[in-house]
Amino acid sequence: MKHFESEYEGIEGLKIYYQYWFPDKPKAILQIVHGFAEHSGRYMNVVNEVIPLGYAVYANDHRGHGRSEGVRNYVDTFDQYVEDEKKLYDIINGQHPNLPIFMLGHSMGSVIALYFTRKYENFLKGLILSGAGTDLGGGGTALLKVVTKFSEENPKMEIPPNLNAGFLSHDPAVVKAYQADPLVYAEKITARLAFELFNSVKNLETFIKELQISLLVQCGSEDKLIIGSENLDNFFIMEDKTINIYEGLYHEVYNELEQDRKKVLTDLSNWLESHN
Repeated sequence: MKHFESEYEGIEGLKIYYQYWFPDKPKAILQIVHGFAEHSGRYMNVVNEVIPLGYAVYANDHRGHGRSEGVRNYVDTFDQYVEDEKKLYDIINGQHPNLPIFMLGHSMGSVIALYFTRKYENFLKGLILSGAGTDLGGGGTALLKVVTKFSEENPKMEIPPNLNAGFLSHDPAVVKAYQADPLVYAEKITARLAFELFNSVKNLETFIKELQISLLVQCGSEDKLIIGSENLDNFFIMEDKTINIYEGLYHEVYNELEQDRKKVLTDLSNWLESHN
């Protein structure tokens, strides 16, 4: 496996960090879209699962996240995330013009991936969502409603998002690593990002039933950070959909205890192989 790091110019000139992993002979690409407050380096369980099967993996750090430029956990509009992903997609497609590209979005990244698919559905071979749902958990919805008025008056005002890292995974090592990770910034969210995220989740229903892309959803039944996974089977109506809700798992199904994540990762591999 080969690993490379680089950067590209995102929307309005911000430098966006990205990294990619290559098997000897890639047969397809997986573009990962990470979640709120984290970064692209937290998906090595996925990378190590799919590389041996011949999938190259690309992932950026969102603006204001990880190694990318920008005010921490801030965005002017949610579409900036989408268009930053489109720029990475264009890089991938330029380097591998004949290979199919799948997109995997986790948590906030699942919302970004859905809006990306709304605009560029025909560019993707398939869509994978983890940590997805129909609403924000942990009191997030009430918090976001409160700060809506500040999104225009003081958009970069920081507030605590009340994100309990203990609900990411049952694996204490994962939680400890997350809390000690210098590239994770989960203490504050800006008012504008809170507003944009809340509205983006709320407005998914305006287009979700138009999507026809092949879909895999992988969520934990005990996810307390993004809720409503039990409604996803009715939320999506495309013909080719697989909705896997894993009993007892938390938010980061790829980072759960080894015996649990093995099942999730195997399901991911099997789905990719059946759709490539």
